[in-house]
Amino acid sequence: MTRRLLIALCACAVLVAPAAAHAAAPHRYQTAYKQWRHRLQSHKVYVGRNLLERPTAQAAVGDSGPTKDELRHSIHRMQKRWAHWLRTSPRGRQVAFKLKVRDQIPSWGKAHLRSIAWCESKNDPHAIGGGGAYRGMYQFSFSTWAVVGGQGDPVAASRWEQTWRAWLLLSRHGAGHWPVCG
Repeated sequence: MTRRLLIALCACAVLVAPAAAHAAAPHRYQTAYKQWRHRLQSHKVYVGRNLLERPTAQAAVGDSGPTKDELRHSIHRMQKRWAHWLRTSPRGRQVAFKLKVRDQIPSWGKAHLRSIAWCESKNDPHAIGGGGAYRGMYQFSFSTWAVVGGQGDPVAASRWEQTWRAWLLLSRHGAGHWPVCG
């Protein structure tokens, strides 16, 4: 009797397990998935197929939507795609510096940098002064640009990268690099 009961329980567990494996993902995974899709789409980065919008034929069969593992895997792929885009694309690098400026520079630092940029170049990121020796929105010399991690010509960098590098210079070395405007 106990052997039959054990076999019956195992058979029920096998029948119930696939249904439990295809349960709908928790709401927080669906929300995170939607947020990552929106972020990538707003910057025109390839997103892939949408797991949350299934064809109506599948919904009629009783499909409960994507599983937690499917969404987690897809979110991970989108995060990797986003990080790769930020590192390799010129537009991605610009967005990365914009996010750094927005999130990591305090409001007093932004105000100070705005006043320096207006005084030095009237907020023109392509300004060249001092006979070509000083370049960009904050009038970097090539050597100063290199000290704060810049590569190449400061004029070729986005205004956000110039602002980030100026913040690094201001926070590490003070306003002495801008004797009139600092």
